[in-house]
Amino acid sequence: MEKKEPFQHAFKYQAWRQRLLDNQIRLRAVEDAYTHYGSDGTVLYSLVKLDARTPEGTALAPLCFIKGDAISVLVVLIDEETGDKFVLLVRQRRVCDGSETYEHPAGMIDEGETPFDVALRELKEETGLQIPPDNLIPLGSKAWFSATSTSDESLYFFYCECRMPGSDVRALHGKSTGKASEQEHTRLHIATFPEAHRLISNLHGILGHFLYVQATGDYETMKALSF
Repeated sequence: MEKKEPFQHAFKYQAWRQRLLDNQIRLRAVEDAYTHYGSDGTVLYSLVKLDARTPEGTALAPLCFIKGDAISVLVVLIDEETGDKFVLLVRQRRVCDGSETYEHPAGMIDEGETPFDVALRELKEETGLQIPPDNLIPLGSKAWFSATSTSDESLYFFYCECRMPGSDVRALHGKSTGKASEQEHTRLHIATFPEAHRLISNLHGILGHFLYVQATGDYETMKALSF
């Protein structure tokens, strides 16, 4: 591993700090409780203790998990013979409860990157799909925070529709993907929209489905969704 950068110098920390200052928050003290680094020595995320005051004179919560901005991509595979739609999910175990989760391809945005560029990159790395940039469509014009009381993480949403033979759709099911060096031990899972909606257990995955239905006007699909 290369030399570690001080967490106060990290792009994600600086972006979080600037947002607080923009909202007239007074940072009286910030302490690094734990920082996790990438193999190149850059900060991936930090847990910080803080003493911060609002313009009203009240205190903010004393802990923040700094992850920065991220992206999530809903991948819709369309069987070109039947027109049936399938959702491409990433299957892996997560620390939330140790269970296998089913998620849309996602990734963190680093310094100098745009959400669009990261979405294209993560799509290729996590699924093996390389799509024309014109096929990647933003869902909304802003990022949504995932846990406002404990973290600065916010997500930009995208979707893409990929038409292919049904045999190619089925061939993706169970494919091993991810970078073991980054603790990514993943497999692909192909599901119908109703199946995917039931399998997904994170809020941004569910939100991605509803944003897609709203953007495309595919309300027949929405009628079939249940928990």
